[in-house]
Order: sequence, then C-alpha cells, then structure tokens
Amino acid sequence: MAAPDGELSNEAALVLGCVQGDSQALGRLREKCHSDLLHILLARGATRTEAEDLLADLWCDCVPGGDDRPSLLEKFNGKCKLLGWLSTVMTRRLIDFRRRQSHKVTPPDSDDGQEWPERVAAPSQVEGEDALIEILRRSLQQAFDHCPFESLLLLRLRYMYKLSQRELAQMVGWHETKVSRLLSQTMQEIETATLAGINQHDPWLSMTWDDFLDLCSSLETEFL
Repeated sequence: MAAPDGELSNEAALVLGCVQGDSQALGRLREKCHSDLLHILLARGATRTEAEDLLADLWCDCVPGGDDRPSLLEKFNGKCKLLGWLSTVMTRRLIDFRRRQSHKVTPPDSDDGQEWPERVAAPSQVEGEDALIEILRRSLQQAFDHCPFESLLLLRLRYMYKLSQRELAQMVGWHETKVSRLLSQTMQEIETATLAGINQHDPWLSMTWDDFLDLCSSLETEFL
C-alpha cells in the first residue's frame, strides 16, 4: 500500500538530510526506525546479536563517506515507505549473512596430501544474484505449480482480466458462491504453500504472508 503523499514528502526531506550528512537527520532516522527494524529482524529469524550487529552496520552505511562511499540512502527512490524499504534492505542482509555463515567450514586435520582449498566444495552460486528475490519468486512459483489448472484459470480471469464472479459463474455454469469459495480456497492454498516453500528453502527464515506482500511491494518499487 502506498504511503500518503505528506508522509513520503516528510521522509524524502529526512532522507535528503541524511544523504547530505546532517547528523541531526541521521539521529532522527535512527530514532524513527531502529526499534521497528530490530523487531522485524527478530521476527524474521535473526538472533538479537545478529540483529544488533546488522543494524549497527546499517546506520554506518547511511552516513556519507565521500565520493567513494555515498550514503546507502541514495538508493531510496521514495516510491514506498522508508521503513518498508529499510526492512527489505535488512532482510536481504540477514539472508546474505546467514548464507555466508553456512559456507564457513573449519579445516579438518588431514594427512591425505591435499591442500585444504582443493578439498572444499565450491559454495552455491549466489554472487550477483538477489537471494531475497530468488527466495520469494521460487516459493511463489512452486505454489502456483501445485494449483489445479482450473483454479489458476479462474484466478487469472478474475484478477488479471477483471471478470466479475458473476461472469465467471456464467462462464463455467456454476453458482456464484461456488466460484467465490474456490477463489478464496485457492488464494489460501497459494499463501500456505508459498510460506511453506520459504521455510523449506531457508528453515531459519520466519515470514508471514503480510511480510511476503510487503517485501514484494518494496522490491517492485525498485523497477518502477
């Protein structure tokens, strides 16, 4: 959901101050968002230590460091709420942090004559990819793949082509309540399957359907 114009204007002014290195603006930003971001990170599976370390890095990255290190906030385009954008940034960083940790292995003692780097399997390729987008896309795609064709067709006609439930009922020869029930059931199944897919791929990552929708909305603004 888009933020009111006044709210976005206030946030744009705050972000501008931060980008220009205004210490008071940076302090207001931290005061405004730190607690909410901490709770979001904890709810999405971070430990308190991880959340606090990631947030410390975030506030450092918001401080401009010259031409070679501009403020992270220069990437904010103002098309969504600032807190939503920052929570997406932090979720990405949490996923990247956890995946880096999973690739760290203590070298075992060995007399096989091989050097340690030669015996370590290469990590899965995530460089250059957005892990968060991939998690969301893959989980949603799997949920759609398990839906019956008839249900997906009705969803497409209802939400993409804007046919009314009455028109759909007439088209398939059903009562309107049956169409409504099938649409609701299908949406619920997609929601459940999508969240299950996220948990399957990254069991530590905790997410509600509202989280999923908020992240998708925030990510969408990057390409508008």
